[in-house]
Amino acid sequence: MSNYNWIEIGEKIQNLFAEDTIDFNEESTYCLMRRYNPELPFSFERYIRLYKEDKGLKFVERREILGNVFMDLDVEKRLEMINFILYYFHKRKINRRRVNELEDYLDLNR
Repeated sequence: MSNYNWIEIGEKIQNLFAEDTIDFNEESTYCLMRRYNPELPFSFERYIRLYKEDKGLKFVERREILGNVFMDLDVEKRLEMINFILYYFHKRKINRRRVNELEDYLDLNR
């Protein structure tokens, strides 16, 4: 379907989020992901606790967990989420250079 490097896309999205930590903190990002996977628990803290129990871990990085949730989405859902993120950042006019980098990457790797 695509030649996307999802790790690279995730890094580009995280760079956008770093510009807007008020609207895109870890909890709100998780809620956005819930929009595309309603089976996830409503609480990010609960999800983290269940994830650690399931994997037998004592510590996990929240950023890593968000990456895993994103990667668990099917490609169509990932692209829908990315489109919403692009819409949001265009609407807010936040860091157009980074938005354009992400759009260029997506267009060049279809």
